[in-house]
Amino acid sequence: MTTLRVLCEKWRHGRVITLAVTVLALSMPAVAQQQPAIAVEAKAGALESLLYPWIAPSAEEQLAADATVVPAGSGAVFVPAMTNGADEPETLVYQGTQRVASGLNGKRIVLAPGSYVLRIGSGPLNQMMSVPVEVTAGNTRLVPVTWGGMIVEVVDKNNVPHRGTYELINVADRQPYTVGFGADTLLGEKLKTILATPGLYRIVRPGANYRTRVDFSTVVIPYGQMVYFKLVQDPDDGSLLGAGVVPPNELGLVQPGSAWTRTFTVGVGLPITDSSNVVGTSNQTTIGGDFTFDTYMIYDRDRNYAGIIFEVEEGFVSIDPEVSPKLPLQKTVDRLRFDTIYTRLLGGSRVGPYVRFGVLTNLFESNVLVTEDTTVVKHMLDGTTSTEFVPANEDFKVGDAFAPVSIREGVGINVRLLRGRIASLDWRAGFGLRQNRFNGAFVLDNSATGFQELSEQESFNETGVETTLVGTVRLSRLLLNTNLDLFGDFDELEDPTLDWRNTFSWRLTGGLSLDYRVDVLQQPQVTEDTQVRQTLQFRYSWGY
Repeated sequence: MTTLRVLCEKWRHGRVITLAVTVLALSMPAVAQQQPAIAVEAKAGALESLLYPWIAPSAEEQLAADATVVPAGSGAVFVPAMTNGADEPETLVYQGTQRVASGLNGKRIVLAPGSYVLRIGSGPLNQMMSVPVEVTAGNTRLVPVTWGGMIVEVVDKNNVPHRGTYELINVADRQPYTVGFGADTLLGEKLKTILATPGLYRIVRPGANYRTRVDFSTVVIPYGQMVYFKLVQDPDDGSLLGAGVVPPNELGLVQPGSAWTRTFTVGVGLPITDSSNVVGTSNQTTIGGDFTFDTYMIYDRDRNYAGIIFEVEEGFVSIDPEVSPKLPLQKTVDRLRFDTIYTRLLGGSRVGPYVRFGVLTNLFESNVLVTEDTTVVKHMLDGTTSTEFVPANEDFKVGDAFAPVSIREGVGINVRLLRGRIASLDWRAGFGLRQNRFNGAFVLDNSATGFQELSEQESFNETGVETTLVGTVRLSRLLLNTNLDLFGDFDELEDPTLDWRNTFSWRLTGGLSLDYRVDVLQQPQVTEDTQVRQTLQFRYSWGY
């Protein structure tokens, strides 16, 4: 019996060991399988961080940088911005069925203590994210990001951005969510951010429905992350030519984390004409040259807007007749302009103060060509008079380089009257200063055959009121920019100075456009005549 008991104990012990070894062996593949799964998950997270990063800093960094003052006895909520709060839809604050406040993402929204519901999103009110919050005195509630975001850049088949329209449909309920618009980022426009409930969405051309089988694309908006999407659309008929998620750096001029937009424009013309034995045309060689360089820099973040314009326009023509001496080199256009303006909007309104500064002058001396023998009489500021005989086909000087120089300063109120898909309009009014330095330049008094009389213009300063209208209209490939500036000196309000600049631009392809520009200047203190200048030019624009 003792021997039998020992054998049974050994058998039971061996069975336990065998069972343990078997379980261990069976578990080994499971452990081995977990390693690749963890690695795949880590790689997926790294890929998401590359494709779907926020443009804005982290929520904690935004909260630490916000300087909004919370009065004693009040609290606040803080909804983080995924991109730029000014480019995202405002957060709406409800208490029951009543809307009690709203504010930009990335800024504290000050509230009285109590229970609220935040509505966040770009769609209709009933499709927005609803986030209940409790506000206590002296505290800021940081709202977790439970929604997703998307930036859509609309381009044509040449990758030129334009203001194309598309519609976003939520696949979950097949309901239209929002209508989106592209932006002409070459002209400084900013792309807007769409905020939505995470999920699958369908993008269709305007007016199409969920069941459409052509001209559509789909996109997944992930939880708490940003999607960067490029939509290729025909700007003429609105048809969709292609679409897809892209890395942030492929969205053309969209600069992650930057509030600056920069655009440069270059225009060059080299007309060369040589005619010989052509009926109705004299034998001569004409060589011309036109050069334009423009820089537009715009800063647009939150309630701050600043614009800087630097323009250089130069043009010359040389005429060499076959039977007579070569004519002097003539200047066709000579213009140097610098303008800057800063505006800060008040709260969430479209009104705010502005300050501006500008300079307008020329880079080269100015001369007048006469086509026949002419006597030129110049009246100087010191009361003396000089007489000069100028032979035919020669010129005489009427001004040096940087003569005249016009300096403008202003401060007042800026109002954004219109901000639409097709048109925008700003109006400014305020107090202005003008310094007009003519630096020895002459102005024509009267003209008759064989005789010209000029007077040296006296420099003068002005103090008065200014008002400006700045408008833009875009229709497909056509663009109109207009800037009407009126200034009235306090002593001569009945005779204001009018400076009206207009540009009609037709986008041909890529950054190439055909521009027609007409500038109208009325300056009664200098001359009663209306000064008009027109140019037609091919221009190429690029930006970053």
